[in-house]
Amino acid sequence: MTTATETSVQAKGDSDHDEMAAARALWDELAVRARLVHCPEHYAQPWRVMVLGDTPAKLRLYVSGCCPQLGEAVNGMIRAEPRISGPR
Repeated sequence: MTTATETSVQAKGDSDHDEMAAARALWDELAVRARLVHCPEHYAQPWRVMVLGDTPAKLRLYVSGCCPQLGEAVNGMIRAEPRISGPR
């Protein structure tokens, strides 16, 4: 038999899990799109793109590539995403 407290804790845990799953899906989609971004100077794609973080607020992309301009191009792609940056 479960108590009301156990049920509310379980519901909160499910909610946290669902929120993390939704945020992770968004950042995984951004990682796929980041792999297609080209450096404006060298026209090279990233060598490695990974999603890092363990909570929705801490999720971010790790991008490894030819130069800092590639990272700036990926940041521009992320800023253009309305689900991340919000309405303009």
